[in-house]
Amino acid sequence: MNKFTIAVVAVLILLFGGLVVSSFLQKSGDVIDYSQYDANKIVHGGEYTGDIDEHVRGKADSEVVFIEYADLQCPGCAAVMPRISVLTKAYGDRVAFVFRNFPISGHQNARAASSAVESAGFQGYFWQMLETLYSNQSSWNVLSGSTRTDKFAELFQEIAPEGDVEKFRKDLTDKSIEKKINFDYNLGIKNSKVTGTPSFFINGEAVDVASAETQDELREKIEEKINEKLKEAGLETGGNYDFLEEEESETSEE
Repeated sequence: MNKFTIAVVAVLILLFGGLVVSSFLQKSGDVIDYSQYDANKIVHGGEYTGDIDEHVRGKADSEVVFIEYADLQCPGCAAVMPRISVLTKAYGDRVAFVFRNFPISGHQNARAASSAVESAGFQGYFWQMLETLYSNQSSWNVLSGSTRTDKFAELFQEIAPEGDVEKFRKDLTDKSIEKKINFDYNLGIKNSKVTGTPSFFINGEAVDVASAETQDELREKIEEKINEKLKEAGLETGGNYDFLEEEESETSEE
């Protein structure tokens, strides 16, 4: 499906939902002075993040930083994820791509899904679990309790056959993960003024998500802003998409 209808609808709903989102400030937000953090740059792990570092693809110290605030249960976030993954490969080490948790209160499984991704991250599978939960969103978004946990564990085992599933289950309730999710969310609310998901910032400038009518158009908007910031930094612009041809070639051979 070419039209980005689901994503646009989801974004619009959540933009209105931003009025409700602010009431969902996580508990830790009342005691942390968020003014000490620059939300447009990579925030290193510390006491308030549960000692969990930012999740970054690309070059962590790049002069161009792409920040995404996303909800794992958000249909729009799931729809755009494949395009973001392509961009991370196309721009490689010229851009730091950062993911931050932003679970919306109206999504019953969003926070649990964030915990699952962070738990997988303890074993080095953060990005694989993130993409897997998005691509399998319909299989877990209405589950609850132990059934939901079992599904997350099943998906983790699929991406990490050598991973420790029991550790994954135990880590789902780790207090450091709770801190990390709280920190990401409150940083988005207080510093980046996020009102809905997905929200994208490139060197502090927001990308106009709502006006994109197709997935490709959204990617073009993001790419245009990335190239603008690369040019300002005196770096090479334009993404290298040669890998797409290689992947298509491998698929056809199969």
